[in-house]
Amino acid sequence: MTSLALELGSRLERDGYSAAVINPRFIKPIDRAMLEAYSRRVAAFVTLEDHVKMGGFGSAVVEALEEMGSQVPVVRIGWPDQFIEHGKVDDLRAKYD
Repeated sequence: MTSLALELGSRLERDGYSAAVINPRFIKPIDRAMLEAYSRRVAAFVTLEDHVKMGGFGSAVVEALEEMGSQVPVVRIGWPDQFIEHGKVDDLRAKYD
């Protein structure tokens, strides 16, 4: 997902938006210091994951920010909370986007 996020970040920069791409490398333990630092500087967080959103990285970000008292919105991009058949990622993205 990092390459997709970097591509999106570049597009946003070309369109005049400031964007930072952070590769979390792992979900647990979540990097609360990084989230807190960025929550003071950003208008929104966008998380990308290649599995269901519920219980994933985006959920962990939402929970951590809520515990910090942050009001920064989080847009989570991933699969819906349902059975997702196996297949090529591009085909699944086309079906569930």
